[in-house]
Amino acid sequence: MPRAVIIGAGIAGTATAIGLTRAGWHVTVHERATHPETSGAALGMWPTAITALDQLGAGDAVRAVATPQHAGTVRRPDGTLLARLDTERITRHPGDHVRLIARRDLAHILGTALPAETIHHHSAVHGSADDIARGRVDTETDGAAPGREAGSPALADVVVVADGVFSAHRTALLGERYRARYTGQSALRGRVAVVTHEVSETWGPGRRFGVTPYLDGTTNWYASLDAPRGQRAAGGEVALLRGLFAGWHAPIGQVLEALTEDDVMRHDLYDVHPHLPTYVAGRAVLVGDAAHGMTPDLGRGACEAVVDAVTLTRCLTDAEGHLRAGGVDRALARYDRLRRRPTQRLQTLARGMGRVAHARRFTGARDLLLRVAR
Repeated sequence: MPRAVIIGAGIAGTATAIGLTRAGWHVTVHERATHPETSGAALGMWPTAITALDQLGAGDAVRAVATPQHAGTVRRPDGTLLARLDTERITRHPGDHVRLIARRDLAHILGTALPAETIHHHSAVHGSADDIARGRVDTETDGAAPGREAGSPALADVVVVADGVFSAHRTALLGERYRARYTGQSALRGRVAVVTHEVSETWGPGRRFGVTPYLDGTTNWYASLDAPRGQRAAGGEVALLRGLFAGWHAPIGQVLEALTEDDVMRHDLYDVHPHLPTYVAGRAVLVGDAAHGMTPDLGRGACEAVVDAVTLTRCLTDAEGHLRAGGVDRALARYDRLRRRPTQRLQTLARGMGRVAHARRFTGARDLLLRVAR
C-alpha cells in the first residue's frame, strides 16, 4: 500500500487526504494547530470546485449547507452601479452557481470524511529539506520527543506540503526567495445578523466593502484597505470601519452599525511571489496556498486547493487505485504541468484585481470602463 504524509490539515491537506485515502493509500496528516478550523469566514466555491468535491464524495454535503450566489454587483460608494455579474454567464453552464459556505462548515465536511485516526493535531513534521524531498520524515506531538527513534524516520512515497501561504517547508525546499509577500492590503471580515438581499462589492479610494447574504438571514461581510503591515486600529476595528465607510450606500451602514469587536477578524493579505519555478521537489509536492497562495480578490483560493487535491490523486493513481505506471516522479511531474501555470495565472489576476479595486488615481476612467463593459 503506498504511503503519503501530508503536512497541514487545512482545505488543501484534508481534501488531498480524502482523495488518496479513497484511492487506497495509507495517509497521515500532521497539523500544528490543536483543533480543527472554527473560523466563520466565508468561501465562494466555484463550479469547478464543486465538481472536484463531488469526486471526493463531499459535493452533496456542501450543496446542503451552501448558499447559491446567482448574481452580484460592483458599485461606487454612493451606490452607483458599475457592473453586474451573472454567475451563470461567468461559469458558462446554465444552472452552475458559485456557492457560499462558511470555512468551518467546509472544514467539518472534509474532516468527517476521513477515518478518525488520519489527522494528528498539534503535530509537526521534522526533517531537512533533503530528507523531505526523499520522503523521509519524522514527527513531534505535544512538544514531546520525536515519535520514532533517532535515525529511523517514516518513509513515504509522497510528502504533500499543505501548510499554507507562510509555508516553512516551501522555503526550505525551494529557497528563501519564495517567502510570502505582503500585498499592502489588510482585510477585515465576519458574519453579522443583518438581512441583505444582494451580493455586492463597493470600491472606494484605497478601500472597499463587500456583502454576501446567507440563506439563514445573516450576512457575510468583508472589507479591505491599504495599510502598513501589522497596523491595527488603536481605537478598535469597529470604530475604524465606521469611520472609513461612513456615508457609503445601504446596506453597508446597517452592517457596520450591528458590529461588535467580537464580530471582526482582521489579517494582512499575503500571496506567494515570485511565482514558484516548480510545485515539486523530489517526492515532496506543494498544494493549495503553500504552492500558489493568492489574494481573495477572485474568490478562488479554496477552490484551487480542492482541484489540486483531485488532480494530484488522479496523477498518482489509476482507476484501480494503484500507483500509476512510471512511478511517483512521473506522476508529480504531470501534476506540476497541469496545475502550476493555471494557478499562477489566477495569482496574477487576483493581485491585479485588488490593485484595480483600491485605485486612488484614474478612478473615473476605471469606473467608465466598467460601466461600458456592463
